[in-house]
Amino acid sequence: MAQREEIIVVRSLAESDLGIFSMHRLSAKSKQRAIALTTPVAQRLLSKRLFTIGTADLDLICVYGGYGSREIRKIGKVGKNWRLGGRKITASACAFLDSKDFVLLRSVAGNDGNAPVLMTFIGRQRERLLHAGIVASLGDSFRDSVAVVAMGTETFTALGAAFPPVPADLAVRLLMADDGAALEDQVVGSDGR
Repeated sequence: MAQREEIIVVRSLAESDLGIFSMHRLSAKSKQRAIALTTPVAQRLLSKRLFTIGTADLDLICVYGGYGSREIRKIGKVGKNWRLGGRKITASACAFLDSKDFVLLRSVAGNDGNAPVLMTFIGRQRERLLHAGIVASLGDSFRDSVAVVAMGTETFTALGAAFPPVPADLAVRLLMADDGAALEDQVVGSDGR
């Protein structure tokens, strides 16, 4: 079976995106509870069928700062943009995220809802060097605060090393867990990584 092309979507978080994090809800000026994506990105991320329908349920695995969760998250067209929503993200490490930090989504291109999507974040406070590297390598690639990095490029290889696919055993543990926050000790290895 041929390997499907992967992409990494890099979104520079806007103030309005921060409402998806529980740690930012009290101070968020916007009522938005989702991460905004552009139509061209949704077209690349979703299969033609799901893009035409205008909504999809994605199997999303969120891993960041020792936090891990796996749940179905809805992506849908709202006005001219698309929104990736779902339950609030409770990772305490997300309190350090701010606008102009990054959310990364790793997925197969043309996802029909059957392939999991991996999500993580890169912040200036906690991942300073990686954040600076994204700014330097993708600065001219952003369109409306989002860029798509294709498999086979140097940038994909570099981001892929920092953002590898989820190991199958972790995906199974996340799927079986009732509460992703309870998995913090499982997501972080015994060696602290």
